Amino acid sequence: MLGKRKREVAVTTRQRLRPSDQEDDERQTLTTPLDADREIFRKYFESAFEPLPEIETTALAAPEKEEEEESQGGVGDTGLVEEESEWDGLSDSGHQDGAVEVVEHRAASDPAEEAKTRRQHYKTFMSSRPPKEIQGVVTKDSARQGDDDDAAEALNLKHDLDLQRLLKESHLLEQAKASPTLGSHRHKMVDMRMQALGSKGSMFHQEKMPLAHRRGILAKAAEREASRRKEAQENGIILEKASGKTRPKDTRRERGVDVPAVGKFRGGTLTLSKKDVFDIQGQGFSKPRGKTRRR
Repeated sequence: MLGKRKREVAVTTRQRLRPSDQEDDERQTLTTPLDADREIFRKYFESAFEPLPEIETTALAAPEKEEEEESQGGVGDTGLVEEESEWDGLSDSGHQDGAVEVVEHRAASDPAEEAKTRRQHYKTFMSSRPPKEIQGVVTKDSARQGDDDDAAEALNLKHDLDLQRLLKESHLLEQAKASPTLGSHRHKMVDMRMQALGSKGSMFHQEKMPLAHRRGILAKAAEREASRRKEAQENGIILEKASGKTRPKDTRRERGVDVPAVGKFRGGTLTLSKKDVFDIQGQGFSKPRGKTRRR
């Protein structure tokens, strides 16, 4: 009959920490007030429910490991520290005096032109005469830009003239659609352009014609103008004021009652000519008849 084996029991001694030592260790580990608050809540939770897994130990042990690694790697890092200490950064020689650094941004320019401008300034400064306005040297880019602006201005002016002509001659285009005679409209267009340039009269105005024809033309023009104004008034369009009848230049002005009928009265003096004197005397102003004899 086989006997039972006896189990080997190893007795190990376990050191108990005193409550005072345990409190000291906890005080050492809980350095921050946030950790102390967490520890208080943890103890309260463990007393009411179950003990929590120890996670804080690893978190607390991490700084110790880092300190050990730093202490071990301190010897290796001495070279790096020495190198960092040797590099003092950028040179601050310009800033030691406390001077203000001024940075100027200038456009690229020709050195020959700059030298010429400086020479002109120097001559103006050294001369005893009063300074004159120094005209800046015009660069090639500015000259090209000026040429482009002139070309664009000329093109815009041409377009403006074309637009004005189109607005003035638009009624001729409407008439040309309904009329087969295109030559007459072209002549009217040329006549309008001549009048715009300063022509005295129209090329279609006929000076000599029968009186009945002229009266018919004037009556037709007046009828056309009256119909145009009537349509504009009905449609609510405001037109220009109608030009009144021109008074002929030959008509004499009516004189006042106190103005003398003979002679000229100026400055309180009545001036009579020889013709006025002969008219008053009743003798005709005539040349002697017949041939004059020579003695």
